[in-house]
Amino acid sequence: MEGSKIKLNKESQTKSYVKIMEEIRHLILDGGLSPGDRLLSERELSTQLKVSRTVIREALKSLEMLGIIEVKAGGTFIKEPELNGVYHTLSYTMALDSVTISDLLETRKIIEVQAIKLASIRRTSTDLVILTEILTEMKQALIENDLEKSVASDHKFHSYLVKSSKNKVLSIMMDATSDLFKEVLSITRDKLGKYSGMDKVIYAQHYYIFKAIKDQDVSYAEKIMTEHLESLESELKMIVQGRDPELPRVDEIDLNEL
Repeated sequence: MEGSKIKLNKESQTKSYVKIMEEIRHLILDGGLSPGDRLLSERELSTQLKVSRTVIREALKSLEMLGIIEVKAGGTFIKEPELNGVYHTLSYTMALDSVTISDLLETRKIIEVQAIKLASIRRTSTDLVILTEILTEMKQALIENDLEKSVASDHKFHSYLVKSSKNKVLSIMMDATSDLFKEVLSITRDKLGKYSGMDKVIYAQHYYIFKAIKDQDVSYAEKIMTEHLESLESELKMIVQGRDPELPRVDEIDLNEL
């Protein structure tokens, strides 16, 4: 009987810690605290949340382990999120779960079609400068027929485009799947690069995507990004079926003019 009481007390304490952790998180959010801001002291939290300082201390330890706060000289502070480990874990989990290329392309479409519409409205002059520099890298890689550089600049272009949307959730989603996206991009570009004229067309698509953002043409931006991603999906399906993919339709281009 005595053992049962001890067990119940431990379960009750655990529930208290979890509950207090959530209440402290709400205090952080409701108080509009940002990374670097100081949290209330243990005594203040104990008084406000009406629990013992022992419970507060254990809840704070758990929040510190989760990377939400950090304890240092002068008190307890809100910590800058460290998402790299989360991104790596998510990509690894998806890889183990046999995520297909089709799954990733569908996800990419969901993220990037929405992102380009926002980027067309919210992009800054700095965004345009950076995207221009990435396009220049992509063009040089095309001229040099350097697949590795082409893939790197292609991936960088799409990643920065999503950042230009100024939507943090879309950026986090893109970063979280970044490793797998890059791997898929490398595979698909390697396959498509074997077909004459395909690399030039892919570059042209990126140029027109950039132009839509620069001109802040939201409807055209949505159209050209959708066409770009759908053509990529269609080309891959044709290759898998043993058929030669058709070159996507783009305006007649001269590489020297792009």
